[in-house]
Amino acid sequence: MADDRTAGAGHYRYPGLDFLRALAIVLVVNCHAVTAFGSPAEYRALQLGGKGVDLFFVLSGWLLGRQLMRELRDTGTIDLRRFWYRRWLRTLPAYYAVLAFTFAWQLAKGNRDLRWSYWFFGQTYLTDLPYFSVSWSLCVEEHFYLAVAPLLLLFWRVRLALVLLPLLLALPVVCRVMGWYFHDAGIETHARYDPCAVGVLLAAIDVALPRVWAFLRKAAPFLALAGLAGASCDVLCRLNPQWGLGDQDTLAWALIFGSWVLLAAARPEWAIGRLPGVRYIAERSYAVYLLHPEAFAVLRKVEGLPFGAHLALTWALSVLLAEILFRLVERPGMLLRERFGASKSRDPVPPATPAQGA
Repeated sequence: MADDRTAGAGHYRYPGLDFLRALAIVLVVNCHAVTAFGSPAEYRALQLGGKGVDLFFVLSGWLLGRQLMRELRDTGTIDLRRFWYRRWLRTLPAYYAVLAFTFAWQLAKGNRDLRWSYWFFGQTYLTDLPYFSVSWSLCVEEHFYLAVAPLLLLFWRVRLALVLLPLLLALPVVCRVMGWYFHDAGIETHARYDPCAVGVLLAAIDVALPRVWAFLRKAAPFLALAGLAGASCDVLCRLNPQWGLGDQDTLAWALIFGSWVLLAAARPEWAIGRLPGVRYIAERSYAVYLLHPEAFAVLRKVEGLPFGAHLALTWALSVLLAEILFRLVERPGMLLRERFGASKSRDPVPPATPAQGA
């Protein structure tokens, strides 16, 4: 859920991707608010906002996949150690800060059942997520970080290995259809990584198949409109439960979001990301994601408020907490990467505020 790009030489900021990152966190927080505060029926469609996590996954796949593919194209290899160090310094400080707070809160409530699997992202396979439930998506992300660079390196050096690509793309769908997972929601990595894979595939086309990318660039507005139509269909189904139609599969949503990422990346003139506040929310989306459940915990104690007021207060408190985490933990972790040779950016980076975070 955090992107590595930094404002400076050799880096171009895509306002459209900022918009999509901000959109993803808005969808997620609004969705969780419905569950937390028991909103009226007219807010039922907001529950589709949980798909915002899949948008985060597609964005991560695109951003990291493009970095890795360009490294392969330019050098013929991937510095795995550098890639993992940069990812860990980007994601782990904020995660462990919130995890430590969560454990301390559980102890304060008298709960001694502190699950050790949270420390190494094994909770989706080894626990029932009794607390810090949003961490399931961070497990998918961290497992993805471990696998994506070695796989791309394998495909680049052993072209015959590309025959495995369709199987890897189909595996999560098969697991969901067959019920090969433990949690009811199918949140384990093997059943949920296909949005990340869609983003990586899109990035690989951009870097390695310029003719195909040129075609997709021309078609991007039409594909994005088709994606918007697909998303609207699910919203209408949520608003009309009497139709008896369920939500589309995760892969379908990955393709919808992939069409939007394509538009944002292939048509950077798409200026919607320059709207006031978009970049701010995009940069703090990871911190908001980690801490918005804490805002719910506080505001549940405030009774008698309408859902709209609860939602507004949730956003105010979430952004306040996120700002603290961003400034004290997240941003220092990003800047720390430039102090070590093993994780330093290959491009000269001025001492500026790191850009957005996936």
